[in-house]
Amino acid sequence: MGIKAGREAGAWPLRTPTRRQAARMKMRRPRLTSSVALQLIFLSGLQGAMWTYSGPEGQDHWPEHYPYCGGTFQSPIDIKSELMRFDPTLRPIQVQNYNLAPGEQLTLGNNGHSIQISLPHTMHISSLPHRYTAAQLHFHWGSRGRAAGSEHVVNSRQSAAEMHVVHFNSDRYPNVSTAVDKSDGLAVLGVLIEVGEFNPTFEHFLKFINGIKYMGQRVQIPGFNVRALLPARLDEYYRYDGSLTTPPCYPSVLWTVFRDRVTVSHQQFLALATALYASSAQDSAPLPLNNNYRRLQLPDSRTVLVSFKEDELPWSDSGLLVSVLVGSAVGLALIVSLVCCLVRRKRSSTEQDKSNGVGFSVGDRDEYGSRV
Repeated sequence: MGIKAGREAGAWPLRTPTRRQAARMKMRRPRLTSSVALQLIFLSGLQGAMWTYSGPEGQDHWPEHYPYCGGTFQSPIDIKSELMRFDPTLRPIQVQNYNLAPGEQLTLGNNGHSIQISLPHTMHISSLPHRYTAAQLHFHWGSRGRAAGSEHVVNSRQSAAEMHVVHFNSDRYPNVSTAVDKSDGLAVLGVLIEVGEFNPTFEHFLKFINGIKYMGQRVQIPGFNVRALLPARLDEYYRYDGSLTTPPCYPSVLWTVFRDRVTVSHQQFLALATALYASSAQDSAPLPLNNNYRRLQLPDSRTVLVSFKEDELPWSDSGLLVSVLVGSAVGLALIVSLVCCLVRRKRSSTEQDKSNGVGFSVGDRDEYGSRV
């Protein structure tokens, strides 16, 4: 496998392919020329759209131009319980320098596929074997009529949106463009987002969204506490080896998807789902930017390691709790109805026997042949 799927508990998972797999990847991997680098829109730039989520350049056609999109170890996946395995060696995620000063200017842009915020290289993850330095963060979401646009789902439950904080292995590679096609090149933090309570941290960039309504537009925004975009608990998460969820779909990502979700208000969700366009301001027919998520990919025999014990697996996340409660209530109602029906039928039969004078007479024999 180009990226190792199952890992042995008790040791840090290696991501080194076998010789045969390395040779296959070398044969198939396109050279990262300047033109390919420009196509890594969601990672490093705000150039024009070379692909879309639907239509002639949509997901069904990605493999025609980006072969890895039709390959193995792709993301996102449905994180099902049967894929999960508790790994006691998984440490809490530790992020450094995520609280940015207002004087530090960030670039917020619309690249035609998502909104993206550039991040300073002082931000990094310190709890992995290598230092993974932040590059950018971006979002995937649904639409006004369908608040279900997360890429990863947990036991088939899709969230309203998802945030990805992209980091590259700065111990081995000088920048994200060099690291993007390496098996140990990227580490992405995935945060599932639900519609619920108002989230004040999101306002740090949503209040500037009218300045990036169209593809290619960008604005400068003050720095803020990026850590507040993440869940409060960083010690409970799902971990697996996967890929970029956009072309060229390199299988180069160490995924960390947090168990806990964050919330945004309905109005904040609508700001993402309705205020943006995937086309430029000059286009006569603006194309709305919504439902920008990739379809689920095959698990390909991968194991999803979890940092929390099996008996702590979230029933509410899997949807099993509701199903079990509903099923139990229906089953109990059926049993009660059946018992009541049998009691009424027995009572009716007994009353009919009494009215007909049915009973034992002297000389009759019981089932054992004795007289009564």
